[in-house]
Amino acid sequence: MFEQFTKEEVRILKKICENPIFKESQPLHVKKISSMKKLKFLVCEKYGIEIKNLEGINKSAEYVKARKEYISIAYKVLNKSVYQIADSINKTHANVLHHLGKVTPETNETINKMINKND
Repeated sequence: MFEQFTKEEVRILKKICENPIFKESQPLHVKKISSMKKLKFLVCEKYGIEIKNLEGINKSAEYVKARKEYISIAYKVLNKSVYQIADSINKTHANVLHHLGKVTPETNETINKMINKND
């Protein structure tokens, strides 16, 4: 009844999944986030960046998007203060507040799913 994928089909599917555009559109799949360090790792993995880029000063769109998601999840899911979040990524609390005011609908959807999973 069910057909197996051929090796070529599997190879093609893997390439599709590794595409940065596809990766970016996927929500974080986490059973339960317990620490900011783990969250930092997961966000960097999702966006295909290094932790030093998340913590750095580069204002490229992908880095800003990753910072915004990290800050929003740390604040709303982990219930961390703006000062704790700022310290974790070498920013000021004002930077954190700025990003919290610019949350995208996709990030809100991810946060809502995570809050429901963590309950």
